[in-house]
Amino acid sequence: MKKCIFTKYGFNVIRQEPIRIEEKKQLFDLDLIELAGDRDNIVIAQGPKNRIGEFLKLFDNQSEDIERYFSEQTRNFSGIFLIYDVDHTSNDDLANMFKKFQDETSSGLLILSSPCIEILSEPNRREVLHVNHLTEYKKERKKWVQDNYSYSIESYIVNHFEDLVLAFLTKNCKESGSDNVMEHPEFVLNQINAYNERTYVSRDLQPVLYRYFTTTLYVCIAYILGLTKEIDNSAKVAEFFSSHK
Repeated sequence: MKKCIFTKYGFNVIRQEPIRIEEKKQLFDLDLIELAGDRDNIVIAQGPKNRIGEFLKLFDNQSEDIERYFSEQTRNFSGIFLIYDVDHTSNDDLANMFKKFQDETSSGLLILSSPCIEILSEPNRREVLHVNHLTEYKKERKKWVQDNYSYSIESYIVNHFEDLVLAFLTKNCKESGSDNVMEHPEFVLNQINAYNERTYVSRDLQPVLYRYFTTTLYVCIAYILGLTKEIDNSAKVAEFFSSHK
């Protein structure tokens, strides 16, 4: 889905997957430096299929290696973004992850969707989402799109991306009081931790209550387009997406 969104705006996207974490061998088996190539390339690398909590455990065990790995990537990439769904991630793990990844020009900037990227298909949701596992919500959204549009949720999001992302951009600007979209990821993380109720997340044995719905995926796109050079940049970002509707 992310590749389709980037190519929609004319980016040259190289997709290489996956990045596998090898604890006993080489830390990462994907050399992104070799993929950098042209300075206008965007590289989407599928990360390890684990959650933030599991990544943090590995980080604690091999922090120097992981920090060095990302430091090496900054020599070849102007920006690094780590895009995650919130899923059943605990408050502490989200906060700790952002402490380690809060700068796109060095360690990387954490971009979150709450509860998952499928929330893009439902930008005006207000009622609490109470599920045992997010697959329940994802199935419901896929069925809604299929029933109403007769194609996939991925196609729906890509085809309606401008209106959908503008709704979240407007929401985040209003609630944060900031017209600098680069400040939105941290604001959103704090809102997620303040409103979502995740009292027990191990193995998804108990449900999670999602009360805060949003995404900051637009931050990554705005940065790549060079729309975030000024501090008050939200109007310029909104103008870009509006012009492509």
